[in-house]
Parts: sequence; structure tokens; C-alpha cells
Amino acid sequence: MRGLKAWWNQADEYEWMTAFLRQRGWLRSAQWMMVVVAGSAALVPLTALATQRHPGAALVVVGGLTGVFTVGMTTFWLTRWPTRRQSVVFVTAGALCIAGWSFIQPTAALAALACTPTVVTGGYIAIFHSARAMLFNNVLALVITTMAALRLTHEANFAAALCAFWLIGFLNVSVSLGVRGMSRAMGTYAQRSEEDSLTGLLNRRAFSETVGYRLAYPVRSHTHLAVVMVDIDNFKRINDTQGHPAGDHALKAVAELLRQHAPADAVLCRAGGEEFLIALTCMASDVKALAGQLCTGIGTLSLNLTASIGTAIAELHLLSGSHGTGLLEELITIADRAMYAAKRSGGNRVFHSATT
Repeated sequence: MRGLKAWWNQADEYEWMTAFLRQRGWLRSAQWMMVVVAGSAALVPLTALATQRHPGAALVVVGGLTGVFTVGMTTFWLTRWPTRRQSVVFVTAGALCIAGWSFIQPTAALAALACTPTVVTGGYIAIFHSARAMLFNNVLALVITTMAALRLTHEANFAAALCAFWLIGFLNVSVSLGVRGMSRAMGTYAQRSEEDSLTGLLNRRAFSETVGYRLAYPVRSHTHLAVVMVDIDNFKRINDTQGHPAGDHALKAVAELLRQHAPADAVLCRAGGEEFLIALTCMASDVKALAGQLCTGIGTLSLNLTASIGTAIAELHLLSGSHGTGLLEELITIADRAMYAAKRSGGNRVFHSATT
């Protein structure tokens, strides 16, 4: 029961999956895949309407609405990636169109065939949305499949109806659960591959990718990107005199302090060894206060630690477009130089670079 409850309470994965695709440059490819899926779906009701000699009024209305919806979805996917709310509305409307299309088919065989596209909506939901949405799709598929099977019992025979019911039900359940499992496994793997195993902070590669995504969607009131480089003073002495377990404990303690003091939208990274990076969009004055708090906070840890901190800051408009990644690396270099200047001055202090 505990496992089932955890599965039921799994969060919607739309924002994470969208960020994952965007950070790796796969978002446009995913859009084209959805264009193909939506465009193919549009051919079904349009072909059925074009080939039937005397379609009933219900078939014309539902088929026409389904055709308009699928053509509209194809056009939408050609131009943009939807928001999470739009995605939920679209996939729900798509599942309901499938249900309506199955219900108004003139024969039981066509009604049963018309149930199968819920496998597509179920697979999409399994990748991007919650277990609750997936359950809604599967229950809807079960209802329309049961109705089609009952019609088959009268128009064909019980054996054909039972086979159709189990086959369509099996496809819906197995595909959605299989895709869900693979999606969760991929998410876990991606998260672990992006994290430093000791501190749980991002690694260097994931840091740059995440900051690039944040630069594309900054808080409107923020005007600058700030980079803060933190280096624990005399860390080698801790390892040499107290042992590596003590050094690992110190790294984890500093990482936790950074989490506590940094803004919720800041990007935190263990850059290597005893060095940490923080990037955040902010007002120009915010970074000085944050760096001072970090320096003081590390000094108050019950581990006899101090840190040298360097900062660099640039106006956000300079980091937009294709030059953003290069300028981010430049800011990291500037913050690194400022940190070493603080260390040469005795450590346990902050040096700020000039605003870019």
C-alpha cells in the first residue's frame, strides 16, 4: 500500500521534462515528433468523413470537431511548446475526442478500433504528467472499450468481443505503465548524472546547463546575473590532520549552509575539490549581501572552517542569445580570480569584481 500511495502521489513531471529537453537542445525535435503524431491523428477522422457516402449527423459533427482539433494541434506544435496547463488541456481534450469518435462509429468493429488511440494519449501522459492523469486516461479507455466490446457481442460473437477488450486493455495498461517506468528511470539517471555524489549539489556540466535555462526565463525584476565562487581555506590541512572523512563532513556541511542561505532559485554547484559555485539572477546589490552572509556563516560552523569568496556580476541583457554560455564562463573566471585575491589576502573574506 505504501508503494501504491507513493506512485499515486508522484508529482507532474512536465516542467522537469521540458527543462531536460530544452537544456539538451532536443525540444524542437520533440515538437516535430508531436507534429507527426497530431498530423497522423488528423488523417483518421478526415479520411473517414471523406470515404463514407451517407454519414450520420452525429458522425459529421463529432468527426468534424475531431478533425478541426487535430489540425489545430498540428499547427500549434509547429509553432511552439505548450505550457503545463495547455498540455493537460490538450491531452484531456484529445482523449475525450477519441472517446466520442469511438462512441459514434456505425459498426462495432470500427468502434473497437477507434479505442486504440488512447494508447498514444496514455503514453504522452506517462512521460509528462501525473499518475492521476494517467489513471483518468486508462479508465476512459476501459469505459469506451467495454462499450465497444458489448456492441461486438451482439454484432459478432462473445469470443471476438472478449479478445478485443483484453487486447485494447492490455495495450493501454502495459504501454502507459512501461513508458512511465522508463520515464521515471530516465529522470533518476539524469538527476544522478547531474549531481555531485558527496554533496548532492550540481556538478560542473549540469551547472552551466541549468544556468543557461534560467537565463532564458529570468525573474522580471532581476537585472543582473551574479556568480559567487566559494573556496574553503586550508582544506588540505583538514584532510592531512583529521583524515578524509573529516574533509567529506566539512564539504557536506558547507554545501548544506549554501543551500540554506542562497535564494530558492539560485543554482548551486560543487565545482571540484573544495570549490563551490553559486549563480543567481538578482539586483546588483543583492550579491554583496549574500556573499557576506556565506562568509560569516561558514566561519560559524562548528568545524573551525573559513572560506575565501569571489564574486562577478553582469547585466542580464549581455548574457542573452548565443553568447550567454561564453559570458557565463567569463564570469566564472572573474569570480575565480577574485576568490584567489581574497585567499592571498589571508582568506576568510570576500572580494567583489567590478560590475560588467
